[in-house]
Amino acid sequence: MLAGVGEESIGRLAEASVERRFAAGDPICREGDPGDSVFLIVQGLVAIVKRLDDNTECHLHYAGAGELFGEMAILERGARTATVRAIEPAVVLEIGRADFAAVLQSSPPLATRILSRLTSRLRESDQRLITDLEKANAELTQALRRLERLDQAKSGFIRLAAHELRTPVAALLGYAQMMMDSPAVKSNTELNPLVEGVAAGTQRLHRLLESILDVSRLVDTRPRVSRSPLSLATLLKSIRSELTEALRERNLKLRMRGLEKLPLYPGDPELLRKAFRHLISNAIKYTPDGGTITVSGRCREEAGLGQCIEVAVADNGVGIAAEDLDLIFERFYSPGELSLHSSGSTNFGGGGPGLGLAVARGVVQAHGGRIWAESPGRDKAKMPGSRFVALLPLL
Repeated sequence: MLAGVGEESIGRLAEASVERRFAAGDPICREGDPGDSVFLIVQGLVAIVKRLDDNTECHLHYAGAGELFGEMAILERGARTATVRAIEPAVVLEIGRADFAAVLQSSPPLATRILSRLTSRLRESDQRLITDLEKANAELTQALRRLERLDQAKSGFIRLAAHELRTPVAALLGYAQMMMDSPAVKSNTELNPLVEGVAAGTQRLHRLLESILDVSRLVDTRPRVSRSPLSLATLLKSIRSELTEALRERNLKLRMRGLEKLPLYPGDPELLRKAFRHLISNAIKYTPDGGTITVSGRCREEAGLGQCIEVAVADNGVGIAAEDLDLIFERFYSPGELSLHSSGSTNFGGGGPGLGLAVARGVVQAHGGRIWAESPGRDKAKMPGSRFVALLPLL
């Protein structure tokens, strides 16, 4: 380190220094301490380490006899950025800030040596970081591929299970409905409620299996879209009719605006019915009794999509937290407090499997469109509401 530096400069450093001795394991200086001196190693080996956010230490490099450390804090006039610890018994010279600065000003060779050393250390650090980053990227890539395989296996199992369960559940539902229509059951005040409960529970299970299969078709595979000209106004009004009882029970208003002015849309009626029913059911679930849901439509130009039909479903419900806005369309994800059971698709705050919005996103994307959610936040007291927007490009 000091090769090529004049004896006069070395002498000044020696005169300005204080000799200090450290046993193996002793800290010489700590990260965060004031950087008011620099150290020159006379004998021994030291380790320079940095504390990470999780309170573990990251080893930076070693330094031996003839090496300086602590000069960065001097040059930057800041605190120590690392901890230096003796690895073996060490002897170091400590030079104060003012004395070190004076020697640097009077000895260009020493200043050049220090600058060269700092540049070399920076190059080594960059190379070490690049190596660590490449290693981390390789590990992340391997983990991602494993997660993808696990996700595919999980999706395959869920899809297979849904297929296997759908047939017996459909049969059970059919038998339950036949029993409900039986005069003997209708006239039996004790048996009739039991059969109605079986039918209602089986119907919910059947809807769940259908949603799982819908998600599998729309997310895991490329769905086939059977396009035909359709009126979105008529489609959405029919969904409102299907939900009339739920709206009445909850005293909710479902308003529709601008839909009659929309042109015919070349889309898949069955898929779009699933998507918008899920969006409206979701709005019903998170809107308190007596609230209002508004379904609006308009034509607009969108970069990358061209002329589009925009359908928005807005409510004055509990809203959505900012951290959930990008996650609520993921399958099996439910915002807010996790419900341990499903309490129906239209009950206020009811739990669910977290499939409806995933289906809606899959349908919109299958039509080449985009869907997103907007909300100022989640607040059960102020009820800021949320807005779901679906853009469907006109072909």
